[in-house]
Amino acid sequence: MWKPAVCVLLLSCGFAGLNAQSQQAARCSTAQEFAPVLVDNPDLNVTFKCSQATPFDLIQAIGRQTRIPIGVVLGRETDALLKERRSYDLKNAAAESALREAVQNTGYTLNQEGPVWVLTANDLTSRQNLLLTQRYPEFKLDGSSTMVKLGVSLTMLMLVTANPEIQGFGGSILGSTNDEQLTAQVPSSASTEEIANMIVSQGSKGMWILRVSPDPSADVSSDRVDIEPYQHYSNSPNVIE
Repeated sequence: MWKPAVCVLLLSCGFAGLNAQSQQAARCSTAQEFAPVLVDNPDLNVTFKCSQATPFDLIQAIGRQTRIPIGVVLGRETDALLKERRSYDLKNAAAESALREAVQNTGYTLNQEGPVWVLTANDLTSRQNLLLTQRYPEFKLDGSSTMVKLGVSLTMLMLVTANPEIQGFGGSILGSTNDEQLTAQVPSSASTEEIANMIVSQGSKGMWILRVSPDPSADVSSDRVDIEPYQHYSNSPNVIE
């Protein structure tokens, strides 16, 4: 059962940013389910066949099929992973190979940081890099929380640290009654990237996206760390004939 859950956030929550721009290729993607049925994939392979898919569609499919945690750092050209539609025909491809195909000619670099594969835009501005590497004395919650709420807490901490003049937040976020409850345990002085990696490495794993305006602005409402848990997605192959 899906339900709205209260959170404290000035901006809209969730993963809608890139997904909204990718609706035309929705048939190449899987839909959310309350309790999806999972298939065996011990080798963490990727099968993705679609004639009109964006690199981001493939990246999402890789994460959902393999349950490998992924991070994406958007640069100045925020739609670089969405501009071009391609024909993909991957069958039982290794996850790393599939990720490298996804970022080919997109201006993104792929690196592995512990269990997380991070895709970073090559046109990252100094402000975007500053918020990505910004460090915090502590990041903790009282008790357990969902993966999405942990991402919201990280967003608030990132914004308040970078903009001390911010007075408060308000908003709401959709959640499900069976969302996994996780507990954050983060070393002191961890960075935005390190905390995001920790969040999506828990439970059923997930993906994070850093969405930060490339240049300084009085309006910081679009700056956030979006988190998408894999929990509510099937890991079945994507094959669209």
